[in-house]
Amino acid sequence: MKCLFPFVIAATVGSAAHAQDAYVGAGLDYHYPHSGDGQTVTSVIGGLGFDTGYFGIGAEAEYGLRVGGDNDYDTARVGGWLSYDWSDYTFRVSGGITEYYFEDDNAGGFNFGLAAEREVSPNLVLRGGFIRDFMDDIFTEAVTTTRIAVLYSF
Repeated sequence: MKCLFPFVIAATVGSAAHAQDAYVGAGLDYHYPHSGDGQTVTSVIGGLGFDTGYFGIGAEAEYGLRVGGDNDYDTARVGGWLSYDWSDYTFRVSGGITEYYFEDDNAGGFNFGLAAEREVSPNLVLRGGFIRDFMDDIFTEAVTTTRIAVLYSF
């Protein structure tokens, strides 16, 4: 799965010139493995999307560094998303692949996410959401991530 990340990121960045909306941001995440020990992570997020009126479609990549907690791993996610604009809010569904980087090992899996966004200014968005990682290598249970993020659109 490690070989897939550079390819997906290169394809995503390479198509950024044709995107309607490119964004970067930072998030504060709380990971809770259903086996017990949680951890706090700060994530750097980047993505691009196409808006078709009420609906949108896009791709996103992120990397998270451990800040504190009982576990000790960094995270990386790459995936796609669909969104729906409803009044002042945008609701987003996402899915993709996940990698956890431990000191001496890696774990891979896939993820699904739900999020809501609200525009704070024409270029600034506040996002809150949940991500569920299903890790097939190390964790026997899923890991739920709660996130709050601020994104800047270009």
